[in-house]
Amino acid sequence: MWPQQQFVAHMGLDWILDNIGNETRKQVNARWLWEDFRLKIGEGKGVKFWWDSWCGEECLANKFPRLYLLSTGKGKECHEMGNAERDTWKWNITWRRKLFEWEEEAARELKGMIEKVKITPGCPNRWEWRHSKEGQYSTKIAYQRLSMPRKNPEEEKIFKRVWSPIVPSKVAAFNWKTLMDRIPTKLNLIKRGVIKDMAERNCVFCEEETEDADHLFLKCRVARRLWQACANWWGTNFTLHRDCWTTFQQFGTWTSKPHISEGWDCIWNTVLWTIWMARNGKVFHDSKVNKSNLFELIQLRSFAWVKARKARCYFSLSDWMIDPTSCLLVNCRRK
Repeated sequence: MWPQQQFVAHMGLDWILDNIGNETRKQVNARWLWEDFRLKIGEGKGVKFWWDSWCGEECLANKFPRLYLLSTGKGKECHEMGNAERDTWKWNITWRRKLFEWEEEAARELKGMIEKVKITPGCPNRWEWRHSKEGQYSTKIAYQRLSMPRKNPEEEKIFKRVWSPIVPSKVAAFNWKTLMDRIPTKLNLIKRGVIKDMAERNCVFCEEETEDADHLFLKCRVARRLWQACANWWGTNFTLHRDCWTTFQQFGTWTSKPHISEGWDCIWNTVLWTIWMARNGKVFHDSKVNKSNLFELIQLRSFAWVKARKARCYFSLSDWMIDPTSCLLVNCRRK
């Protein structure tokens, strides 16, 4: 059974549909589910004009970033961005200032796109299943599609790594949700309307940039220092890419030894989990963040998880904290 099938079988498709927001559909890594659904907009309530993908596959804030910055209705829903006149819908987008000529061109393109979508007051929005004429979901067809091998072998390889038994299942699930952009970062909470004040969007650690998964785990100076400490600890160098998916895809590929690569997958999971736990501690309990303590936690957690998954462990915690690569090599040779 493919990893996605295991998740669907355990959680149920209804849970997934209820808990994955519309904005998540744009993530390329979620194609296995969302390629079969499309949002059919009705009255437009509950659908963010700028942030939800209701007009094409990409949200308008990403497609027209300049216009989004100039809009006076950044957080408004579709039904709030116009009004019904008899049997027609008139869009009414207002700007903070008069648009420049090149901005007017983008605004005309935006207008041309949204005018193809009809807002119907009193008609609820709905999800449509692409594989039936009526738009109704079919469990049989869904299972058949989920059972199909992936067209992209590299993508399937990544998913197998995500669900590696080297870490606890809840940590593997967290990594999966991170790659899907499904964790409740501040940016995602803003998109879902949980956080209303845009002033609260910044990272809890650096307080300088918007907190999304890529910033929190890769770009924030706290995260970068932890990754550098891990590189020094393992005696290697690696590149942090612009997003979590690409970084994970390349992570650990610098070694041809499977047991060493497995160790690096453990480190990836441990770093993400440790950062997230520290982040939540600061958000909910105003806990202070000690960077040295975070690195020690990464060492302790990774040792505990590796040891728990090994039938026999021939190295100690002190050995692991000094040279994890040698520990994995020794353990492999003595199996």
